[in-house]
Amino acid sequence: MELRHLRYFVAVAEELNFRRAAERLNVTRPALSKQIKDLEVETGLKLLDRDTVRVALTDAGKVFLADSQAILDDVENAVARAREAQNGRRGQLRIGSVGQIAASFLPDALRAFRGHFPDVEVTFVEMTPPEQLEALAHDEIDLGFAYGRDTEKVPGMSSLLLVRSTFGVSMSKDHPFASRRSLRLDDLRYKTILCVGDEKHSTHRRDILAMFDEAGATPAVVRQIVGFESLLTMVAADQGLSMLPEVLDLRASHGIVTLPLVGEKAKVDFTMWAVWKTSGASLLVRNFVRLLERNRPAGPGGAMAVA
Repeated sequence: MELRHLRYFVAVAEELNFRRAAERLNVTRPALSKQIKDLEVETGLKLLDRDTVRVALTDAGKVFLADSQAILDDVENAVARAREAQNGRRGQLRIGSVGQIAASFLPDALRAFRGHFPDVEVTFVEMTPPEQLEALAHDEIDLGFAYGRDTEKVPGMSSLLLVRSTFGVSMSKDHPFASRRSLRLDDLRYKTILCVGDEKHSTHRRDILAMFDEAGATPAVVRQIVGFESLLTMVAADQGLSMLPEVLDLRASHGIVTLPLVGEKAKVDFTMWAVWKTSGASLLVRNFVRLLERNRPAGPGGAMAVA
């Protein structure tokens, strides 16, 4: 049995006239009659009572009509939903989570995306930025976030620069340094510095140590904290200082103050990118990237480059 058998039967059952049904289907009456006969033979059911004057549904035909109409409706809806998915208007968009650092642009982008594409389900997957690049390569997520200037050079990946800022020194609002206007690297020589990530994959750690090294200084203790929110909790609890982008405003949400570093060797750029696979990027991804581009921060903390 094929879908055309159901379509032919439904047309005859709704018209109760083979001539009109044949015209509706744009087939000949003999061809239509043969398809109905084949359907009755295959199902072993008498679906229509017909003679030269009239066509009527049998009891079995009435039940079969209702179910056939439902099946054809389901097929039509499935095709429509698939077409919407192909056009980027339906489906699931899996995004790697990025935490507080995206608070200045991601909520607005998500609201705009939902307004334009209400049938797309957006899911966030908890993982670190280095894990997100690997997850993208294995199609475990559709769009991720990554830090560092090297991101735009990752083979097989496209990227959108979302945030550019400089690192400042972040501390609890109750820390003795919090009342100052700025700090120098020398002020941090004997302090505990907190970095996010693990030692092997932490761009944050690498950038901080490079900054100290260029200035000829070394922090007393460097601790790795897994997870950005955990890092913020440790800083707020006065368990150490960290280097975070000055564009972040964490005083109200976490009780954290970020002061600028002064000195010619104390300026290190922080960059954050949206990243997705270049090959086979779906319309879902491209639609979301367009909205990210519109909603990224303006001014010094924003960026204007697509790689």
